[in-house]
Amino acid sequence: MKEFDRGFIEPLKKEGVLVIYTGGTIGSMPKDTADKESPQVVVSCQKFRDICKDEYNLSDIGFNIDWYSTEPLDSCNVGIKEWKEIAKAIDKYYKYYEGFVVLHGTDTMVYTATALSFMFDNLSKPVIITGAQRAFMFNLRNDGWQNFITSLYLANPTYSKIPKISEVCIYFDKKVFRGNRTRKNQATDDDAYYSPNFSSLGRIGDEYKINKHLIRKPQHSEFRVLDSFEENVISLNFFPGIQDGDIIERILEDSSLRGVVLMAYGAGNLPTKPMKVLNLISDAINRRNVVFLVVTQCGGGDVLLGMYDTSAKLIDLGISSGYDITPEAALVKVMHLLGQYKEHIKKDKKFVKLVATELQKNLKGEQSVSIFTTPLKPYGDLKLDVSNKILMYEPTKIDGVENDSEYEKIVLRFKGAAINTEKEFIDLKIFVNYSSDKIDVESDFYLGAFKKSNIGLNNSSEPTVLFFDITKKAYSQLERTPSFKIFLDSPGSISWIDTELTIFRKEI
Repeated sequence: MKEFDRGFIEPLKKEGVLVIYTGGTIGSMPKDTADKESPQVVVSCQKFRDICKDEYNLSDIGFNIDWYSTEPLDSCNVGIKEWKEIAKAIDKYYKYYEGFVVLHGTDTMVYTATALSFMFDNLSKPVIITGAQRAFMFNLRNDGWQNFITSLYLANPTYSKIPKISEVCIYFDKKVFRGNRTRKNQATDDDAYYSPNFSSLGRIGDEYKINKHLIRKPQHSEFRVLDSFEENVISLNFFPGIQDGDIIERILEDSSLRGVVLMAYGAGNLPTKPMKVLNLISDAINRRNVVFLVVTQCGGGDVLLGMYDTSAKLIDLGISSGYDITPEAALVKVMHLLGQYKEHIKKDKKFVKLVATELQKNLKGEQSVSIFTTPLKPYGDLKLDVSNKILMYEPTKIDGVENDSEYEKIVLRFKGAAINTEKEFIDLKIFVNYSSDKIDVESDFYLGAFKKSNIGLNNSSEPTVLFFDITKKAYSQLERTPSFKIFLDSPGSISWIDTELTIFRKEI
């Protein structure tokens, strides 16, 4: 076999575990074998396998291991082509093996794990990705060998009796992570990865401790691979001063740009003064069908659009929230979803909206909630004042409602709102499935009173979103097709452009 031939290392048994070798540090040795300090290069799969068998007695593991090689690379050179090749190998030989181990460099391991998780539909077998910070082929003190051996056992639960994890996982330094929940946080230490917003799936020490309740249920429909990606996407990291320069304009006006992950401050905040940034984003959405997803640039936490006025404006623009997704998973998710509609999205805006909607849903365990937004249709104008103190909405089937679901939050949004009052605030009382035209706060259908100030709203031409958190009382009403009734219970007036009901449904 030549150094960079792809495919199987003979002989084939097609049982046990298939190891897919892509290179990386775990498969590296010094270029000058007489000088351990010389730059490391990736060796061939044949050489790697032979060292494992001859010097480390891998044949004694107790089950068969077959070997498949892509072109061995440092993982900084891995891209969409390599993702597809790994997925194609797993797809072709899926029915023959208990599970799969992918040996991969650490720099882009998270991206590959995430891409495979989105590509694989109806996965019912373990796919374990691992590597090393120090290669075992020339370091007596290394992490690579234990990472590799443990990954083999995780990939063969029939033999090892470890609870089956039918997900794309990263195993590293005694911990099993969901691949699309993982980030690299160490360049040199053994504990190279962490999962900021989701617990690890297990810890492997003297005993195997697997958090079974966190594992996604295996799918038993026919396994398939969705391997289309859109490469013309970018992560845009915000920093003080970016709004004052020209670089953001050049990026967002690029005619080839299809998708952008906005790496926002804190809980999803972007600069709004001057309005240039939001105007550029709005233009890219409306004129060139660019899709935007906002995530936090912090090391953990959630995007909560509307907590501050600087993020509320993103809702009016129709920007999707990534909630607690990692920046790496967000970028791959945008690439993946745009790839599914690559031929249509440039021509038809409905596919842009479809992608924007899907971006807010948990597809493969990559985020803790799915966000569903349903427009509500009113009877009459969206205005309450002294002459019209009651507004009712048509009964509407709400997206995202499922039996036995748990909900993080249920919110009514008034988009493009304006308040006029001489008092300190106006008082709105909201009911669900309520037939009376009189206010009864003792009613089971009463969702609460909401007092909203006009501070910062009057004489403002900028769009404003008002939020009404109805989680506590609306929870039990979601099994129905609800209608909402809103009473103005104070002097003054309030008007708005659109009403949405947004559900944050908890996911595993």
